[in-house]
Amino acid sequence: MLMDQSTDLITVTVAVKTCSIEKLYASLLKKFISPKYTDGIVVRDVAGVVTKVGAEVSRFRVGDEVIGLLSVDNFFDIKDSTCDLLEYQLVKKPKTLSWEIASCCIMDGLKAYDALHYLGRVQSGTTLLICNAVSSFGVLAIQLAREWGVKVFSTAENEEDAQTMRTMSLDVERILDGHQFVRNSMKDETGGIGVDCIIDSGVFPNVINAEDRDSTKPMKHDIISSLAINGKWVTSQHDLQLDPPDSEILHMKNASVCHLFPDAMLLSSYQQNKVLHIMDAVLEQADAGVLRPHFMSVLPASELIPSVFPTKHRIVLKL
Repeated sequence: MLMDQSTDLITVTVAVKTCSIEKLYASLLKKFISPKYTDGIVVRDVAGVVTKVGAEVSRFRVGDEVIGLLSVDNFFDIKDSTCDLLEYQLVKKPKTLSWEIASCCIMDGLKAYDALHYLGRVQSGTTLLICNAVSSFGVLAIQLAREWGVKVFSTAENEEDAQTMRTMSLDVERILDGHQFVRNSMKDETGGIGVDCIIDSGVFPNVINAEDRDSTKPMKHDIISSLAINGKWVTSQHDLQLDPPDSEILHMKNASVCHLFPDAMLLSSYQQNKVLHIMDAVLEQADAGVLRPHFMSVLPASELIPSVFPTKHRIVLKL
């Protein structure tokens, strides 16, 4: 990361121990990626030990163990041993938390907090449906929601993924295989009321003929029909388009649609205090064992090959 003289005073140099990476497929995010990332694989965080601090840095000193989130326009070369970050991009890592788990949890934890607390407004006693939950983000969101006393339902893309989830002891009320019966299942589970919040990982357009539908993701109408009065639909579908009948149902339910794009908080310095608060909370929950990564793959940085993607796992590199 390039620093000018005005930011040198609040710059922290970190000797990187681990970082997590992911490959971005969404065309929306590709607009913001640093041109130095030539293959679409970006570094999402760096964790390590502070080796140098600027003259006006007050929160850290040499020797502190820290972790920081990187926006997609902030380039870090995994061949480098150090990374320069601004003070407000970093938080301290609990000493008893491993570098690998810290890197695995921090980005998915930010996304989970954003979806559940800030957008979904879930709390103890509310009901939640997480679609396509077999992923590093999905598992962390389930664990966080259960810690808050939320009644959680989930779906999987296929029977194999559903069986994988059933072996994880995630304390989920029900795991659905596919999405062809999600609307009826949620009505049955809630006595016809519907669920308070639904988080998707993308949706398909509505189709009339059953033989034409792809059940690996829910249809828009399935989501809307499964919502309770005052429900919240948290979607990752950046190009979502609602037909007038669907919009009318949402209106009559007094329901709302929220777009989940946590990178907005990293690309902007607005509400940076909220990001730091979430990072601290995620690391605290991970250190306490509340957040336990099930989809984590740890590799030496020298062994990274592009063929590891696509994957449901969070890839953590050891430097």
